[in-house]
Amino acid sequence: MSRTEFLAALKAGLRGTPASAIDEIVADYSAHFDEGAAANRSEADVAAALGDPLALADELRLESRIDTFEAAPSPRSAAQVIADVIALGIVNTVLLCVAAPLLVIAGLALALAILAFIGGGAWFLFAGSSLELPGGIGTTVLGGLGLIAAAVSLAATLLLAAKALISGLGRYARLRFRLLPRASQPGKSP
Repeated sequence: MSRTEFLAALKAGLRGTPASAIDEIVADYSAHFDEGAAANRSEADVAAALGDPLALADELRLESRIDTFEAAPSPRSAAQVIADVIALGIVNTVLLCVAAPLLVIAGLALALAILAFIGGGAWFLFAGSSLELPGGIGTTVLGGLGLIAAAVSLAATLLLAAKALISGLGRYARLRFRLLPRASQPGKSP
């Protein structure tokens, strides 16, 4: 993702935030790209390090609404903060209660499939000749090696998917819990 695309998506995600706050946030994130360029990092690397601009915008919009409420408490600003926290809670609940169990079930099913492919491949290699398939021993050896190769490629795909999932969950957690250190430090106002 380029600098222009990242900043445009961030700005679009901040709709509803005061214009002065949007300009300040966009300037801050533009500075990240300037610092990256000075360190010979590509725009794509900087954008990847910053994360998903729309998820970031959600978090920044909530943070802005909390700051607005703390600066001048009003029923309207309180309602906005409550609505944003509820929406964030719904997303967290869906991820925790629906997506996570489905991902675990899918991972277990793929692990069982990998074991089945390995077991089938081993059986083909050592006992497949009892099937008396056309082509003789060559067919059973190639069939067994093919099943084992399928298991290896499925395992590699599962590992890559797990890495991407864990990386995505890490980014998600960083965005969601970014406010916690400020609020949990004694003696510091949020």
